[in-house]
Amino acid sequence: MLKQLAALFFLLSLLVSCSYFEKKSEMTPIQEVDTIVDFSTVDAFPLFPKCKDIPSRSKQRICFQLEMSQYIYASLKQFKLNAKELVNDTVLVKLRINILGKTSLSSIQISKETKELLPNFDSLIKVSLLSLPTLQPAIKRNMPVATEFTLPIILKN
Repeated sequence: MLKQLAALFFLLSLLVSCSYFEKKSEMTPIQEVDTIVDFSTVDAFPLFPKCKDIPSRSKQRICFQLEMSQYIYASLKQFKLNAKELVNDTVLVKLRINILGKTSLSSIQISKETKELLPNFDSLIKVSLLSLPTLQPAIKRNMPVATEFTLPIILKN
């Protein structure tokens, strides 16, 4: 009898521990997350206060480019750029706008001859950037991101 009771207890514990009686949970499908991010483009360009109300992104970009050019050129016009020889060159100024909207100089590509004729040109660019207003930073996936762009400056005298 003790053997039968032990066998019955063993069978009951085996039956109770079986997952047959468990409620099967439904598997929820995993949503796909787009992890591929194109870092060469932004959803919205950095904006000057004037350009915020323009609805079209392409027109906002044009507004940004025009405003940036106007600020830099107006600031450079304040300085007397005197060269001993004829200057006809394009200087490429790489600017960075951080996530707070502050503009800084990343690099300047200037020919050796132009650098010799205008040795303080890079410091004039730095001074010009100080007068820029704080911009609205570029947006990527609803987050502010830092951007860099190149502004060509044509020098002729």
